[in-house]
Amino acid sequence: MANEFIDVVRPDGKTVTVTQKAFDLVYKKEKYTLVEEKEDVDYFTQSREQLEKVKNDDLKDFLTKEEIDFDAKATKDDLISLIVGE
Repeated sequence: MANEFIDVVRPDGKTVTVTQKAFDLVYKKEKYTLVEEKEDVDYFTQSREQLEKVKNDDLKDFLTKEEIDFDAKATKDDLISLIVGE
């Protein structure tokens, strides 16, 4: 079980693969979350620089979940501006 690989989400929203043991001992303390917990990421607390590393689809999913309207053709910069309130 210690060598089992799992997908986790970094604090900046990017998904990476690590071992279960590494997650339990290191990454969990660094605020990484399991992929299935990804929907709990609060992009409102992140800076523009952090949000620039997040996939457009994840930003759109977040805005949809928060019931914030956006243009389907919006650029990443537009999506980030909606989140950071600019």
